[in-house]
Amino acid sequence: MQRRIRVSTWIIDLYSVIGVIALLSVLPLFISSYYTRLVAVGILYGIAATGFNILFGYTGLLSFGHAMFWGLGGYIIAIGLIKLGLSFPLSVLLSLTILVLVALGAGYISLRHTEIYFAMLTLALSQLAYAIMLKWRSLTGGDEGLYGIPRPLGTITHYYYLILLVSLITLIVVWLVLRSPIGLAFQTIRDNPGRAETIGYNVRRLRLLSFLISGIVTGIAGIMYVPLEGAITPEALYWTFSAEIVFMALLGGTRAFLGPFIGGIVYVFIRDYAMDITEYWLFVMGVILAILVYILPDGVVGTIYARIARLQRLKR
Repeated sequence: MQRRIRVSTWIIDLYSVIGVIALLSVLPLFISSYYTRLVAVGILYGIAATGFNILFGYTGLLSFGHAMFWGLGGYIIAIGLIKLGLSFPLSVLLSLTILVLVALGAGYISLRHTEIYFAMLTLALSQLAYAIMLKWRSLTGGDEGLYGIPRPLGTITHYYYLILLVSLITLIVVWLVLRSPIGLAFQTIRDNPGRAETIGYNVRRLRLLSFLISGIVTGIAGIMYVPLEGAITPEALYWTFSAEIVFMALLGGTRAFLGPFIGGIVYVFIRDYAMDITEYWLFVMGVILAILVYILPDGVVGTIYARIARLQRLKR
């Protein structure tokens, strides 16, 4: 029975990814450039939340500092493009290299502790990165940030498809990692770290690997976001955006592979709707999100998966 459940989950994940990417591929044909940009932002938010969920949903570690990876990825590619005069591919490579180093360093420091102490350390490191970007005015532009960042491929629609391609590759790689022995080890550590250590897993090393992969995936979303917007400010690293990433993952469902990705897209449209109807949009958005989380405690996608599993049990 357990084997049947695993196979069905694998099939659901596979068809979900194919269906969502196919839908997102045709959307620009039917919507305006404004909504094309909005969906692109949602896709990147979804990738950022997926990266966060590798650490939280699959390894059991809550981070309040993932805005650091999003913001640093964005700042580094902006500096590469407009300060160093590098091409887009070289700027991406530079960003990924520095993200790996930052993630390893931050993970090594943060993983000396777990639970709330880990969360507070990630928050502190994120705020340190925010302060550096804010004060290093000659490189980062200070509180004004960096502007005039060129977008490759020109139009928003063309860049949208590049974002979609990068997102598809990222989702597939993450999916393969989480279905591999390494991913199963992450889940074992999440469920029972003491037992994982007893059976021979190097828990701290595996947590560091999870932290590294998680940070890189969230950083990739930040890298792709900045050319879309054409600007970046230190607010991209502020702790409030880390909280938004956490909420996106919870909104979609942390135990469903595609949950955080869908949560990011849903979050963007809820925010856009709230901003459109009132100046008190933060309050309205908070009420809407609170109601959704109360009605769907497993998240949007998590609830759908749970109902599919329930129907399968009834058929047996």
